[in-house]
Amino acid sequence: MARVTCCLAAAVAVLCVAGLACANTPAGRANASVACKSLNFTLKAELMGGFGEIDGYSRNSGCGYKCGRKTFRWDNGPQGFGDNAKPGTTTQWPSTLNMAATFDPELALEWGTAMGEEFWGKGTNIQEGPGINIARIMRNGRTFEYVSGEDPILGSDMVAPIIQGIQKNVMSISKHYIENNQENHRSGVNEVVDEVTMMELYSPPFAAAARAGTSGFMCSYNRVNGVYACENLHTLKEMLKGYFGFDGFVVSDWGATHSTDQSLTNGLDIEMPHANFYSQANIQKALDNKNITMADIDDTCVRILSGWYSLPEDKRYPCGGKVCIDANVSTPDHKALARKLSAMSTVLLKNEGGLLPLSKSLKVALIGPDADKPYTAGQGSGGVNTNAAVSPYAAWKLAGIDVTYEEGKVVAAAVAAAKAADVAIVFGSAHSSEGHDRDDLYLGGNIDDVIAAVAAVQKKTVVVMSVPGSILTDWRDAVPAIVTNFLPGEQVGFAIHDILYGEAVPQAKLPITFPNKPNEQGMSEEQYPGVKTDKFDLQANYSEGQIVGYRWYDKKGVAPAFAFGHGLTYGAFEYSALSVSGRTISWTIKRTAGTAGCDTPQLYLGYPSAASNPSVPVKVLRYFKKVCAPTATLSYSVVDADVSNWDVNTKQWVLTKGTYTVYVGTSSQSISLKGQLVI
Repeated sequence: MARVTCCLAAAVAVLCVAGLACANTPAGRANASVACKSLNFTLKAELMGGFGEIDGYSRNSGCGYKCGRKTFRWDNGPQGFGDNAKPGTTTQWPSTLNMAATFDPELALEWGTAMGEEFWGKGTNIQEGPGINIARIMRNGRTFEYVSGEDPILGSDMVAPIIQGIQKNVMSISKHYIENNQENHRSGVNEVVDEVTMMELYSPPFAAAARAGTSGFMCSYNRVNGVYACENLHTLKEMLKGYFGFDGFVVSDWGATHSTDQSLTNGLDIEMPHANFYSQANIQKALDNKNITMADIDDTCVRILSGWYSLPEDKRYPCGGKVCIDANVSTPDHKALARKLSAMSTVLLKNEGGLLPLSKSLKVALIGPDADKPYTAGQGSGGVNTNAAVSPYAAWKLAGIDVTYEEGKVVAAAVAAAKAADVAIVFGSAHSSEGHDRDDLYLGGNIDDVIAAVAAVQKKTVVVMSVPGSILTDWRDAVPAIVTNFLPGEQVGFAIHDILYGEAVPQAKLPITFPNKPNEQGMSEEQYPGVKTDKFDLQANYSEGQIVGYRWYDKKGVAPAFAFGHGLTYGAFEYSALSVSGRTISWTIKRTAGTAGCDTPQLYLGYPSAASNPSVPVKVLRYFKKVCAPTATLSYSVVDADVSNWDVNTKQWVLTKGTYTVYVGTSSQSISLKGQLVI
């Protein structure tokens, strides 16, 4: 998806997405302005706070009776509708991280559209998603909720179509703004990050969401450079509503509001889940003390209502305004799409000797508890309860394959089952939840031991990992075929069957790095989880700057277990004919093996000072494009945003002149073509 530069009133270039609105629609904002003039102070104040549960909907905020009742209905979240829903009445979709793994904005649009349809069918006005934070900590408990993976360009290009899809039906809330990069001690940790790192690495996906017209942003629990994110003048007023030109509303994460005057003054528009600091009495007191003005209240009113008035007119009263929380909105079409998306987001990490795709004539042993009771979704706000999950064991039986199942709690039993079969498929998972980070990066239970033991007796062993983020694979050299489907959603059994038997072609890529060992990047306690200081119970220092994730592996010359951007297909491609003409970079991709494979070439740029400056990454992603045709010529024209850096003095993006290294490859570590670009 092409990126273009927009210029704000402050003359700061930010990322925008071609073909999508750069803000709430002018008509929506104009209608909101008219509506706000008709509201009295009480109704305007009610817009700014939560009401708790109403009619079975646990999350509500004021709409001034403009939405057909007193309140907007909200709901989580980033993997589907989860609010008190009867299990099975909504689709448990593949996770947001799965969408990152597709590297495919068109699939992201389908995912966002379908989720928005279900939220609308359940009678809600607002979906709390997508999540878009950059992955800094491999053990972060909410990595599965975020679409950026380790890279701001991946996040920027994927978030816009998700928002566009959701807002065909309901308002979208992008989250968690900003630096919400760990769950341990999230409510008080002070994230200390320099301005350049924040602007160049962590904020671009949020800027892209603003440009794509997201109705709102949810500010996070943590502090940023000493100030809570929901009352932070720099991040809310100067960055979000200033540099990024965002004209929608900011809502607190649940219980993340800590003040009245400071929050109001610095850019928080709605307090959730209840109006405690933002009660009418407290707002009136702030007015009386001249800490805010009625113009501030009116601006908040317009920001809140603009998103609703920008929706298609026939979508403003979901489910006809009725109470539809128990409605079954998981249609056959949605289940078919969930199956497709789960398959399209499954990454083929290894396929030694062409073991995959499998023949259906082979006798198969499915090993591990996840083969029968799969782990399909994370817990917390990103969780969706379902009773409709299709297990791999059920899918294999429905396909008529000669299959046995062994739970694997006893290693010897798993080994015996593997020996008796033509091929062994071992399923493992790692669990994750909001509120705390993962204890480690290993698969759960004894499954790592099971994998090693099975691989020792069965040459045809396949490992399937359902994981919420980075994972350790100490046994990888002994196993010929490995896939990860991240958190695959309810259609996991059918989807993984489709991939392993070639009924769907693997084409996903890793949006994060899989390391060789725990804490391979050597983060100190001061960096994560942080240390106690005189002012804060916990302070995490981003002293690594931008040298994190794949940028660390590049800078240190370390080959990870599996690199950012890595993902195999059934077949092979080669790249050739790299051409750099002015700012236009072109090359050819050609299929050299297989008949139906897909690949996603990635274009990285290395800044002029990358070799000499330890704080500058070796290379950064600037473009990617999925190719499923036998041959294609790809071309990308570098824009100013691709070759600029943030100037802390002028508060602008400044063009960085010099000679850039051009890298084209199948992953951040597998580079096929190199050239030079002069700016």
